Amino acid sequence: MRIFTIILILSTAYLIKSNTLDTSNSCKCSELIYNWDCYTADCSWDSRKNQCVDLACSDIEWSNHCVWSSKRCYWFNQQCHDFTSCEAIPGKDQTECISSNIYCPASNGINCLPLQYQQRCSDIKDSDTCNDYYSPEGKCMWKEQNCIILQSCTQLWTNTTKSCLSSYCYFDAQTYMCKDMTCSRHTMESQCQFGAPSIGPYLNNLIPCVWDTQTGQCKNGSPDDFNADNCYVNSARTYHWSSSKSSQGSCLPCQSSILTIIIGLIIMIIM
Repeated sequence: MRIFTIILILSTAYLIKSNTLDTSNSCKCSELIYNWDCYTADCSWDSRKNQCVDLACSDIEWSNHCVWSSKRCYWFNQQCHDFTSCEAIPGKDQTECISSNIYCPASNGINCLPLQYQQRCSDIKDSDTCNDYYSPEGKCMWKEQNCIILQSCTQLWTNTTKSCLSSYCYFDAQTYMCKDMTCSRHTMESQCQFGAPSIGPYLNNLIPCVWDTQTGQCKNGSPDDFNADNCYVNSARTYHWSSSKSSQGSCLPCQSSILTIIIGLIIMIIM
Protein backbone atom coordinates (compact mmCIF):
# COMPACT_ATOMS: atom_id res chain seq x y z
CA MET A 1 0.00 0.00 0.00
CA ARG A 2 2.86 2.37 0.77
CA ILE A 3 4.43 1.71 -2.66
CA PHE A 4 1.04 2.33 -4.26
CA THR A 5 0.72 5.71 -2.53
CA ILE A 6 4.24 6.82 -3.48
CA ILE A 7 3.84 5.90 -7.15
CA LEU A 8 0.45 7.58 -7.30
CA ILE A 9 1.84 10.80 -5.84
CA LEU A 10 4.76 10.78 -8.26
CA SER A 11 2.47 10.11 -11.21
CA THR A 12 0.18 12.96 -10.23
CA ALA A 13 3.14 15.28 -9.62
CA TYR A 14 4.48 14.53 -13.09
CA LEU A 15 1.18 15.52 -14.64
CA ILE A 16 0.98 18.71 -12.59
CA LYS A 17 4.51 19.74 -13.61
CA SER A 18 3.81 19.35 -17.33
CA ASN A 19 4.98 22.37 -19.35
CA THR A 20 1.75 22.50 -21.34
CA LEU A 21 -1.89 21.97 -20.51
CA ASP A 22 -3.75 19.01 -22.00
CA THR A 23 -7.07 20.59 -22.86
CA SER A 24 -8.60 17.18 -23.61
CA ASN A 25 -8.80 16.78 -19.82
CA SER A 26 -11.26 19.61 -19.32
CA CYS A 27 -13.19 19.56 -16.06
CA LYS A 28 -16.69 18.19 -15.83
CA CYS A 29 -19.20 20.23 -13.85
CA SER A 30 -19.43 17.44 -11.27
CA GLU A 31 -15.68 17.77 -10.58
CA LEU A 32 -15.91 21.44 -9.59
CA ILE A 33 -15.99 21.72 -5.79
CA TYR A 34 -15.33 25.43 -5.34
CA ASN A 35 -18.47 27.38 -6.29
CA TRP A 36 -16.47 30.15 -8.03
CA ASP A 37 -15.14 27.53 -10.48
CA CYS A 38 -18.72 26.47 -11.16
CA TYR A 39 -19.90 30.04 -11.76
CA THR A 40 -17.06 30.71 -14.22
CA ALA A 41 -17.75 27.45 -16.05
CA ASP A 42 -20.72 26.60 -18.23
CA CYS A 43 -22.35 24.92 -15.25
CA SER A 44 -24.94 25.71 -12.62
CA TRP A 45 -24.55 25.67 -8.84
CA ASP A 46 -27.25 23.66 -7.09
CA SER A 47 -27.52 25.42 -3.72
CA ARG A 48 -29.86 22.77 -2.36
CA LYS A 49 -27.41 19.93 -3.01
CA ASN A 50 -24.41 22.26 -2.64
CA GLN A 51 -22.81 20.94 -5.81
CA CYS A 52 -22.01 21.93 -9.38
CA VAL A 53 -24.26 20.46 -12.08
CA ASP A 54 -24.44 20.59 -15.87
CA LEU A 55 -25.99 23.57 -17.57
CA ALA A 56 -28.15 22.60 -20.54
CA CYS A 57 -26.21 22.98 -23.79
CA SER A 58 -29.10 25.00 -25.23
CA ASP A 59 -28.50 27.59 -22.48
CA ILE A 60 -24.87 28.17 -23.51
CA GLU A 61 -24.81 31.32 -25.65
CA TRP A 62 -21.16 31.64 -26.70
CA SER A 63 -19.63 29.43 -29.38
CA ASN A 64 -16.21 29.11 -27.72
CA HIS A 65 -17.85 28.06 -24.44
CA CYS A 66 -19.95 25.48 -26.26
CA VAL A 67 -17.04 24.05 -28.26
CA TRP A 68 -14.92 23.59 -25.10
CA SER A 69 -17.72 22.31 -22.88
CA SER A 70 -16.15 19.04 -21.76
CA LYS A 71 -17.27 16.94 -24.74
CA ARG A 72 -20.97 17.29 -23.99
CA CYS A 73 -22.05 19.98 -26.48
CA TYR A 74 -21.36 21.15 -30.03
CA TRP A 75 -21.92 24.40 -31.92
CA PHE A 76 -23.93 24.44 -35.16
CA ASN A 77 -26.10 27.06 -36.89
CA GLN A 78 -25.32 29.65 -34.21
CA GLN A 79 -26.66 27.43 -31.44
CA CYS A 80 -25.27 25.04 -28.85
CA HIS A 81 -26.63 21.49 -29.07
CA ASP A 82 -26.37 18.29 -27.02
CA PHE A 83 -23.48 16.12 -28.20
CA THR A 84 -24.27 12.53 -29.19
CA SER A 85 -21.41 11.60 -31.52
CA CYS A 86 -18.93 13.28 -33.85
CA GLU A 87 -20.60 11.59 -36.81
CA ALA A 88 -23.85 13.45 -36.02
CA ILE A 89 -22.15 16.82 -36.59
CA PRO A 90 -22.13 18.16 -40.19
CA GLY A 91 -18.68 19.26 -41.36
CA LYS A 92 -17.06 19.13 -44.78
CA ASP A 93 -13.51 19.66 -43.51
CA GLN A 94 -11.39 19.84 -40.36
CA THR A 95 -11.86 23.59 -39.90
CA GLU A 96 -15.65 23.28 -39.79
CA CYS A 97 -15.50 20.30 -37.43
CA ILE A 98 -13.11 21.91 -34.94
CA SER A 99 -15.33 25.00 -34.88
CA SER A 100 -18.21 22.75 -33.83
CA ASN A 101 -16.43 20.55 -31.29
CA ILE A 102 -12.68 20.37 -30.61
CA TYR A 103 -12.92 16.63 -29.93
CA CYS A 104 -14.11 15.95 -33.49
CA PRO A 105 -11.13 17.22 -35.55
CA ALA A 106 -11.58 15.03 -38.62
CA SER A 107 -14.09 14.82 -41.46
CA ASN A 108 -15.20 12.36 -44.14
CA GLY A 109 -16.26 15.28 -46.33
CA ILE A 110 -19.83 15.26 -45.02
CA ASN A 111 -19.74 14.69 -41.28
CA CYS A 112 -17.18 15.08 -38.52
CA LEU A 113 -15.13 12.23 -37.07
CA PRO A 114 -13.43 11.68 -33.68
CA LEU A 115 -9.78 12.17 -32.74
CA GLN A 116 -8.56 8.77 -33.94
CA TYR A 117 -9.39 9.71 -37.53
CA GLN A 118 -6.99 12.66 -37.65
CA GLN A 119 -4.41 12.24 -40.40
CA ARG A 120 -0.69 12.34 -39.75
CA CYS A 121 1.20 15.06 -41.57
CA SER A 122 3.29 12.49 -43.47
CA ASP A 123 0.10 10.94 -44.92
CA ILE A 124 -1.05 14.19 -46.54
CA LYS A 125 0.04 14.53 -50.16
CA ASP A 126 -1.17 17.99 -51.23
CA SER A 127 -0.03 21.39 -50.02
CA ASP A 128 -3.47 23.00 -49.59
CA THR A 129 -4.67 20.32 -47.17
CA CYS A 130 -1.30 20.17 -45.40
CA ASN A 131 -0.89 23.86 -44.58
CA ASP A 132 -4.32 24.09 -42.93
CA TYR A 133 -4.20 20.78 -41.07
CA TYR A 134 -3.72 19.91 -37.39
CA SER A 135 -2.40 16.39 -36.93
CA PRO A 136 -2.29 14.56 -33.56
CA GLU A 137 1.39 15.56 -33.31
CA GLY A 138 0.77 19.20 -34.16
CA LYS A 139 0.38 21.68 -37.00
CA CYS A 140 1.41 20.54 -40.47
CA MET A 141 3.48 22.49 -43.01
CA TRP A 142 4.28 21.86 -46.66
CA LYS A 143 8.01 21.88 -47.40
CA GLU A 144 9.93 20.57 -50.41
CA GLN A 145 7.01 18.47 -51.70
CA ASN A 146 6.40 16.88 -48.31
CA CYS A 147 3.99 17.49 -45.47
CA ILE A 148 5.95 17.77 -42.23
CA ILE A 149 5.23 18.56 -38.58
CA LEU A 150 5.84 22.20 -37.79
CA GLN A 151 8.42 22.43 -34.98
CA SER A 152 8.84 26.19 -34.66
CA CYS A 153 7.17 29.34 -35.93
CA THR A 154 10.48 30.41 -37.47
CA GLN A 155 10.01 27.63 -40.05
CA LEU A 156 6.98 29.46 -41.41
CA TRP A 157 9.11 32.50 -42.25
CA THR A 158 12.01 30.58 -43.75
CA ASN A 159 9.67 28.57 -45.96
CA THR A 160 9.18 29.44 -49.65
CA THR A 161 5.79 31.04 -48.93
CA LYS A 162 6.36 33.21 -45.85
CA SER A 163 3.53 33.20 -43.30
CA CYS A 164 2.93 33.58 -39.57
CA LEU A 165 0.09 31.86 -37.70
CA SER A 166 -1.60 34.54 -35.61
CA SER A 167 -2.94 32.10 -32.99
CA TYR A 168 0.30 30.28 -32.23
CA CYS A 169 2.98 32.71 -33.38
CA TYR A 170 3.71 36.42 -33.56
CA PHE A 171 5.60 38.54 -36.03
CA ASP A 172 8.62 40.31 -34.57
CA ALA A 173 9.10 43.50 -36.58
CA GLN A 174 12.57 44.14 -35.08
CA THR A 175 14.05 40.85 -36.26
CA TYR A 176 11.61 40.47 -39.17
CA MET A 177 10.85 36.91 -38.08
CA CYS A 178 7.88 34.79 -37.10
CA LYS A 179 8.37 33.58 -33.52
CA ASP A 180 6.68 31.22 -31.06
CA MET A 181 4.02 32.78 -28.86
CA THR A 182 5.03 33.42 -25.25
CA CYS A 183 3.26 34.53 -22.08
CA SER A 184 5.27 37.75 -22.07
CA ARG A 185 3.52 38.81 -25.29
CA HIS A 186 0.31 39.39 -23.32
CA THR A 187 0.20 42.96 -22.06
CA MET A 188 -3.15 42.73 -20.25
CA GLU A 189 -4.16 40.54 -17.32
CA SER A 190 -7.35 39.51 -19.13
CA GLN A 191 -5.21 38.12 -21.99
CA CYS A 192 -2.73 36.45 -19.66
CA GLN A 193 -5.31 34.17 -18.07
CA PHE A 194 -5.93 32.36 -21.36
CA GLY A 195 -2.32 31.17 -21.66
CA ALA A 196 -0.04 31.06 -24.69
CA PRO A 197 -0.92 28.55 -27.43
CA SER A 198 2.05 26.68 -28.88
CA ILE A 199 2.35 24.65 -32.07
CA GLY A 200 2.73 21.41 -30.12
CA PRO A 201 0.46 18.32 -30.18
CA TYR A 202 -3.23 18.90 -30.79
CA LEU A 203 -5.10 19.72 -27.54
CA ASN A 204 -1.86 19.51 -25.56
CA ASN A 205 -0.30 22.76 -26.65
CA LEU A 206 -1.27 25.49 -24.24
CA ILE A 207 1.42 27.08 -22.06
CA PRO A 208 -0.09 28.26 -18.75
CA CYS A 209 0.55 31.90 -17.85
CA VAL A 210 0.19 33.90 -14.64
CA TRP A 211 -0.03 37.66 -14.09
CA ASP A 212 2.68 39.13 -11.88
CA THR A 213 0.93 41.89 -9.93
CA GLN A 214 4.23 43.37 -8.75
CA THR A 215 5.74 43.88 -12.19
CA GLY A 216 2.48 44.14 -14.13
CA GLN A 217 3.67 41.49 -16.57
CA CYS A 218 2.45 38.14 -17.84
CA LYS A 219 4.90 35.29 -17.30
CA ASN A 220 5.09 31.53 -17.67
CA GLY A 221 3.23 29.82 -14.86
CA SER A 222 2.13 26.46 -13.57
CA PRO A 223 -0.89 25.29 -11.57
CA ASP A 224 1.33 25.56 -8.48
CA ASP A 225 1.21 29.34 -8.98
CA PHE A 226 -2.58 29.52 -9.20
CA ASN A 227 -4.95 30.33 -6.37
CA ALA A 228 -8.64 29.64 -5.77
CA ASP A 229 -9.70 32.55 -7.97
CA ASN A 230 -7.63 31.76 -11.06
CA CYS A 231 -6.93 28.01 -10.88
CA TYR A 232 -9.79 26.98 -13.16
CA VAL A 233 -9.64 29.87 -15.63
CA ASN A 234 -5.84 30.10 -16.00
CA SER A 235 -5.56 26.36 -16.56
CA ALA A 236 -7.90 26.44 -19.56
CA ARG A 237 -10.52 24.59 -17.52
CA THR A 238 -8.28 21.58 -16.94
CA TYR A 239 -7.59 22.15 -13.21
CA HIS A 240 -9.92 22.96 -10.32
CA TRP A 241 -9.66 24.20 -6.76
CA SER A 242 -9.70 21.16 -4.47
CA SER A 243 -11.66 22.72 -1.62
CA SER A 244 -14.97 24.51 -1.20
CA LYS A 245 -13.05 27.23 0.68
CA SER A 246 -10.59 29.62 -0.95
CA SER A 247 -8.32 29.57 2.11
CA GLN A 248 -7.86 25.80 1.85
CA GLY A 249 -6.94 23.34 -0.87
CA SER A 250 -4.78 23.55 -3.98
CA CYS A 251 -5.00 23.62 -7.76
CA LEU A 252 -5.40 20.02 -8.96
CA PRO A 253 -5.98 18.50 -12.42
CA CYS A 254 -9.37 17.31 -13.60
CA GLN A 255 -8.06 14.02 -14.86
CA SER A 256 -10.31 11.33 -13.46
CA SER A 257 -9.84 9.21 -16.57
CA ILE A 258 -6.03 9.44 -16.44
CA LEU A 259 -5.90 8.70 -12.73
CA THR A 260 -8.20 5.73 -13.26
CA ILE A 261 -5.74 4.29 -15.78
CA ILE A 262 -2.75 4.98 -13.53
CA ILE A 263 -4.44 3.44 -10.51
CA GLY A 264 -5.47 0.42 -12.55
CA LEU A 265 -1.93 -0.14 -13.81
CA ILE A 266 -0.46 0.26 -10.34
CA ILE A 267 -2.92 -2.24 -8.87
CA MET A 268 -2.04 -4.73 -11.61
CA ILE A 269 1.68 -4.30 -10.88
CA ILE A 270 1.21 -4.73 -7.12
CA MET A 271 -0.98 -7.78 -7.54
